[in-house]
Amino acid sequence: MSLKYVISSKMSLFFMLQDIRDEIVQNLWSDRKSFLSPSYTLVDEEELCFCECDCDDLDRDIEELDGAPMVAGDSSDDETDDEDNGTQWGRVKKDIIVGEEEGLYSPSAAPPSPTQHVPVLGGPFSALISSMWPQETLGQCQQTEDSGVHPECEYDEFGSRIDRSQEEDTEEDPDPLTCVASEDPTARFKWIAYIESIQKGVVGDLTWDKVDRSLERTDKLKELVYNGIPHSMRVHLWPRLSGALKKKHESEISYRKIVKKSEDEDSLILSQIEKDLCRTMPSNACFQDLNSIGIGKLKRILLSVAWLYPDIGYCQGMGMIAASLLLFVEEETTFWIMVAIIEDLLPSSYFSSTLIGVQVDQRVLRQLIANYMPSLDDAMKEHDIEISLITLHWFLTAMASVLQHKVLLRVWDIFFYEGSIALFKLTLGMMKYKEKALSSLENSAQIFNLLSDLPGEITDVELLLEYSEKASASLTNIILETHRKKHYAFLLAEANNRQDAINNNNQEILRRTARPSKRTWVNTMYNIGQHVYLNNLLCGTGRSNMMHLPMKAKNVSQTETIIELRESILLIARHFDFRGTKTELLPDYSRDANANDYDNFMNSVKLKHRRAKALIDFERHEDDELGFRKNDLITIVSQKDEHCWIGELNGLRGWFPAKFVQILDERSKEYSSAGDDTVTETICDLVRGRLYHAMKRIFDHGFRHSVFGNKHPWHFVEAASKEEVIKDYQSVYSRLVLCKTFKLDEDGKVLGPEELLYRAVQAINSSHDEAKADLDVKLRSLICYGLNEQVLHLWFELFCLVKDINQNWYDEASFIRSPGWIQIKCELRILSQFSFNLSIDSELEEAPKKTAVNMKGDVQDMLVKHHLFSWDL
Repeated sequence: MSLKYVISSKMSLFFMLQDIRDEIVQNLWSDRKSFLSPSYTLVDEEELCFCECDCDDLDRDIEELDGAPMVAGDSSDDETDDEDNGTQWGRVKKDIIVGEEEGLYSPSAAPPSPTQHVPVLGGPFSALISSMWPQETLGQCQQTEDSGVHPECEYDEFGSRIDRSQEEDTEEDPDPLTCVASEDPTARFKWIAYIESIQKGVVGDLTWDKVDRSLERTDKLKELVYNGIPHSMRVHLWPRLSGALKKKHESEISYRKIVKKSEDEDSLILSQIEKDLCRTMPSNACFQDLNSIGIGKLKRILLSVAWLYPDIGYCQGMGMIAASLLLFVEEETTFWIMVAIIEDLLPSSYFSSTLIGVQVDQRVLRQLIANYMPSLDDAMKEHDIEISLITLHWFLTAMASVLQHKVLLRVWDIFFYEGSIALFKLTLGMMKYKEKALSSLENSAQIFNLLSDLPGEITDVELLLEYSEKASASLTNIILETHRKKHYAFLLAEANNRQDAINNNNQEILRRTARPSKRTWVNTMYNIGQHVYLNNLLCGTGRSNMMHLPMKAKNVSQTETIIELRESILLIARHFDFRGTKTELLPDYSRDANANDYDNFMNSVKLKHRRAKALIDFERHEDDELGFRKNDLITIVSQKDEHCWIGELNGLRGWFPAKFVQILDERSKEYSSAGDDTVTETICDLVRGRLYHAMKRIFDHGFRHSVFGNKHPWHFVEAASKEEVIKDYQSVYSRLVLCKTFKLDEDGKVLGPEELLYRAVQAINSSHDEAKADLDVKLRSLICYGLNEQVLHLWFELFCLVKDINQNWYDEASFIRSPGWIQIKCELRILSQFSFNLSIDSELEEAPKKTAVNMKGDVQDMLVKHHLFSWDL
């Protein structure tokens, strides 16, 4: 029985028979007083009928809706307009009826201002959402067309520049019926019918906000997706197919709040993003310069992604995907689709610093080529073609950097439905399409060039899908994951037996979450919920819940914690670029190593000359002065004068103000800029982010939280530090005073680990209490202090050996009280091989920062005295 379906709305406009439909559509689009209504009567799947319409009602509706822009998409969070930051997130109506989102003059779209320029069907920018229409450029294009003169530079429906001056024969204007905004009514009917068929119990008009946030995978849906999504529906269907809409509603933090928090993002990441903004799509009017309409949106999205995923940060491939998405969906929707791509559609390590995920996929692709197209594989082997040099950025940008936009839209329809397997199928399809030509070439350069140009030559999507089916009909997600695991293991084996390892390819990506303000009562409730509910019930680290967890679950949780610690240490080692050094990344569990830890720490090597790091620039004006730039390393020759020191740099010797430099601690280590958070902020993220997260899990495991949630591992640290020095407090106190007064520990290690711990805890409490820092910040600062002193592993041993204290704070199953603490200590010992110079007070919001101007003011009097009295240095 043929499909019978009726769609009703305020207007009733129907179509003629199929043979005259194209002519009517073209005429209607050319006259803006005519309106192509999305209200139809479908008699059969393949047949359309024409009926009468109420002309008076139609004219009235056209008058109200004339010139409205294309719908921009689902509405954003219900937040006030003052939080929009100029992004116009809330401009779109929420109650858009399914089937009434077609074209530039949609009844669901917000009406434009009287001065707003609206593109014509098939003309420049007609395929873009209204919020991406560049009004100035669009106005210039329309004025030029009205005058009957072809401009030197034209734009297509996607906003990409078309340079007519370089073409010998000027092409005719494109047929409006071939543009993506001109949709097949039959295909629309099928989509509308399917969406209404899967929605049960909807009363009244079916609006998009009533449609499920994610669509269940069915054979019918797959057929519809492969046939193509109507362009006006992509703004609603892409977020549902990709899972972005579901992630948005399940997120603990809204996009607006993420944008606000990302404004303080790492300056290094910010500079990288700003550098790439205009290089992402330089030929597109929406992104061609810093004043283009899409630049601000793209910057906010990339910064927000970098903030949300601190382990990933920013990767250049993200920019191409985000920019392409912004052309077709709103800014907030683009962000959540990016979240879905990073978390679900692509492997978790695709955008990591090493790009290991995409490297693995390139090896998988080469194996699939060998399996499905052996003749092409033989040709590439014969000519020594490394396929990853060509296809890596195809995968990294989800084809956005190589396919034409019209083709990319269809490819992304499938990508959002199937995930990363679609990239393999379509890549294999392209190569299958040119398999004979590639196999017949005898020159490696010709093969390389043909493969590189292959995606840009694809114009027929149906033909591409046909070849994709031929090339990879048997490819499944199970086969793909099997290949990935195998090649991932091979890649790790090549990386120095896991010494260069990073996150597991299947590891879940960690999101950053928001905390309430530190100075509100909400923070108190948050702490209670976090420490009592989350730790005790969800993580299984509380005392009551630990007793009820099965042994297998306990072991899995403990193993995951150790693995996380191990990986955080390896990431730090990678940052220091340990290769080629004597650094040993395999923990030493021998009895001798543990017994000699204390002696090795105390027997530090005293250097002949001390060195200092320049805090600011100091320009040389006289022959006896030593000029330097910020972060230069200066060898100290003399410190006899309190204000002026003599130093040597690059073979030059002279005096300089002592306050312009900072003495480096090189008692048993050589300074490295990789461990200095004032030079590179990456080390701060690795230590205060990844390493702290692992250490916090260790301290929280088996921790006895109070009912009111006011206990924290920092309180245990305070108690343990006091317990160690209380036995000989007078002697310890005397050594601390002498070291502070006479700086005895600058040339050698005078204080033991327990004395350093006590001094560190007291110093952190003093500075952090004044700034009202929370206890997590204190614990992070203590870890930084321990790394600077190369004593973190000895401190952890100390915590585990003060049994009178730890038995009051921890259960027997905790790391602190179990024999497993020795393994953790051995892992932490690896970090003592690296030179850290971390700022202890970097997280204090109210900490006074000494600027270059203030520092120069402090030494101004000293310089005057020097020039007046000509000190003999």
